[in-house]
Amino acid sequence: MDPTSQTPWNEDNLNVATQHSALFSALEQLKLSSSTRQKISPLDVAVISVERYVAPSNVNARTDNSSCTDVYAYDLIVTDGLWQVKCKLSTSLHNLVLRNILRSGIHVRILELVLIYDERRLGQSFVRINNLECTSVVSDVFRSVKKLDDLSVWTSNDARTLSIIQMDLPLDAGRKHYLSLWNNEDPYGTVWSPNCSPVDVVFDVSKICLVADLEFFYFKGKPARPLLVRVMHKSRLRHYGKPTTSVDFSYQAYFEVADQSGVISMVLWNEVCVEWYHKLNVGTELYLSRCTLKQAYQQRSRPKMNNSLMVFNSIEISLNPESAVMSVIPPRKVQPQWCLPDVSYLFHTRSEIENLTNNAVVDVIGLVTFVGRTERLRSRGNAVPERFWTYRWVHAVDGTSESPFILEIFSSSQPDMFNTIHPMALLVCTQMRVCCEQGSHRYLTSSAETQVFTTGYHKKQPYQSQPKVKAFIQWVKTQKDRDMLAKCTVGGYYCCPSPQPTFTLNTDQSSEPKILALEDLKRELDSLQYREHKRVIIQGHIMTVKYHTWPARTTELTQNAPQQKQQVEASVVVTSTSLAPPSEGQVVESEGGQMGRDTPESSDSSADVPRKRKRALPLKRKMKRHYITRARALTQRENPVDVSLEDEDESEEQEERLPEPQDQQDQQDQPSEPASQSAATVDSSSGINPEGATERSSVRPPDVFWQSSLIPASVLEASEHVRAAGDLHRESVAECFCFDDQELHLRQINLHPSRWTPELYPPQHEAHPPAACHGYYTLTILGLNQQVAVDALFLPVWSSKDPRAASMSWSCHDNSFLSCLMSGHLCPPPNAAEPVDTPQPTPEEVMSSAASLEQEHVVCMLDLCLLGDGKAEVICSKVYRMRDIITPQTNSGQ
Repeated sequence: MDPTSQTPWNEDNLNVATQHSALFSALEQLKLSSSTRQKISPLDVAVISVERYVAPSNVNARTDNSSCTDVYAYDLIVTDGLWQVKCKLSTSLHNLVLRNILRSGIHVRILELVLIYDERRLGQSFVRINNLECTSVVSDVFRSVKKLDDLSVWTSNDARTLSIIQMDLPLDAGRKHYLSLWNNEDPYGTVWSPNCSPVDVVFDVSKICLVADLEFFYFKGKPARPLLVRVMHKSRLRHYGKPTTSVDFSYQAYFEVADQSGVISMVLWNEVCVEWYHKLNVGTELYLSRCTLKQAYQQRSRPKMNNSLMVFNSIEISLNPESAVMSVIPPRKVQPQWCLPDVSYLFHTRSEIENLTNNAVVDVIGLVTFVGRTERLRSRGNAVPERFWTYRWVHAVDGTSESPFILEIFSSSQPDMFNTIHPMALLVCTQMRVCCEQGSHRYLTSSAETQVFTTGYHKKQPYQSQPKVKAFIQWVKTQKDRDMLAKCTVGGYYCCPSPQPTFTLNTDQSSEPKILALEDLKRELDSLQYREHKRVIIQGHIMTVKYHTWPARTTELTQNAPQQKQQVEASVVVTSTSLAPPSEGQVVESEGGQMGRDTPESSDSSADVPRKRKRALPLKRKMKRHYITRARALTQRENPVDVSLEDEDESEEQEERLPEPQDQQDQQDQPSEPASQSAATVDSSSGINPEGATERSSVRPPDVFWQSSLIPASVLEASEHVRAAGDLHRESVAECFCFDDQELHLRQINLHPSRWTPELYPPQHEAHPPAACHGYYTLTILGLNQQVAVDALFLPVWSSKDPRAASMSWSCHDNSFLSCLMSGHLCPPPNAAEPVDTPQPTPEEVMSSAASLEQEHVVCMLDLCLLGDGKAEVICSKVYRMRDIITPQTNSGQ
């Protein structure tokens, strides 16, 4: 194809774009300058894509003082709306990509450009960005550009049209493909051949051999005769590339293939993976006219077979670019007399999982009810280059149990499947392994041979004829969409497996998680990369506890919000005779140690004068202290939660079952206001922007506060304070799923895309209601040496709508704050038989027992995650008392 035909620009349009393009002018000035390095006037551009590849050995080579992350290089495509250019990113700026600060779609300001020449090649040069500034907003350029491919492309030579077909190649001539941005297992780019319909193959069946005959050919040193086999299992890709590797496509993939005589492993190497990985799927019939036999690699996992075929493990079929000749046989050409074995499966229902042993292998099918955010897990060891696994948690039900399948799904080199798993989808996962851990319900985790199939990809799959699959489909047809949608949630912090009920001190220093000194915690936080999850353990004393309601009054962000706030202030003036707003930091106590909370009630939006406050009833339990701030007293109002996808009766029942908003609990005898009359206000100190994102620079004042009296406040103030937790982020809270906003949900819980497209522009939308979060606690933990303190959030499980409830092992306790910290939930459990008769305690009641934390030496398990754009998540998932720690017995010398 003529590359000039790919751009619609004529000469007149090109001249206009050239005259008005600041990007073009800066690049031409750099090209004509006598110096290859040039600081320029701030150049505002939009980032179209950020792409990653393994740097050649001569570039960013690892030394003793360099980071293992420098073995990767990054190319950026930027545009000003008229011209686009691909630039290499300076190594000093790589950390911005690793933390997802520099990402596709945002507006950046370039401050310095460098023209780099490849002195080993003729006419090879590219532009490198040495300095830039990032914003966190989507660039307005994408509003005006309808089709990014129509933009003119600038290059350092005059072959502008030629560069259009080179945009999918790295700038450095030593590499021929890009990697997926966030892992190494997913195939990425147009270089990978798609799965197309096979062409007719002509072959002589009389000349083929059987799998059982291959050992004879191998030990005799003779070339094997052609094979006719069926693919039984398929593994994910393995990328083994390093800076010193000269292979262009450093990939490997294992397949298990079989005929009537047995099963044998087949491994694809390098370019063969690129050409054939998408074309070879489970159930594909394959004709191998030429292959190589090698001794099998034994130190790898193998799939579990559910047939009587003999498995040959001593040798394997090796397909490399030099020796592989094969063809896919069209399904209509497959003959019954070939006796190719059927693909076998190990389907189990949810009720059957409880009877299986640890590490048992199963296949499952279910209806998805929860999809967690995609996270990344750093591979163990000091592997170079550094590798991350991407995974997510998913719940699915099949009607055979009240409990769902809890699935830990790692990337299986099927990005189209992995990124489109959504609630209400029919999900099939093969070769999953059962995990049984103390303190947590059984869950299933992926293996190297796991394959995932979701709605839209089930057609013609071999498992469709399985009896348990057919039974599941019949059950799905009996379910009502409305009822299932009401149970669906997405995103949020998810803790599985739950921490064990008792903590055993492990003498093995290589085990995870490790006990960290608090001064080392900041270094751990700084080392986190985008969506990386890490679990650590610290010890110390809990010095302060703050409770905040959630949501933070962000449900109504309209133009009349200032008027509503004025109404609140007016209400406070009217009722000030009873309770004047205290000064900032004042401790308020009521008679007898009880705390009353007299809060102005929501006024009718149509009324000119606010209504008078009704009498507040005292709390049921006593509490020693209560911390009220002026900002809170002025903005505390009732904020009912809109229960979507449920009828009126279900909504009323839910209001009785779940903890009510705080004002309703303090005024229990008052009739609740209708939702239409309730108005939410925005506190200027709440740190919430119009999009609902939490600002890092502000922390909301607490609703309830406790502080230890044993250590003076001056000691806490003098300590180094790690405040990475801040306010609760929206990404940390599971949301109710809205089917109409399915694409929006997926964009929020998936990893940020490598390439931006105009349809990814964030639409104007209201925040979805949280699934089951009414508030959270902020713990300040002081180290044993009283030199460093750290803030961590505690999110107790409030109800069964919280996805974390499914994986939790419930235990009854007295609802003291320490018991909640140790169990992770409030009591009674949300699935209690009569939850209405045993309501959950209020935050004030829970905090009334916080004094039990005095002098308590605790061990805290923290879950760390970098959410992106500099937002860190530090959540305390479990607290152990020091006296409950189990120390392993050591053998004394004899």
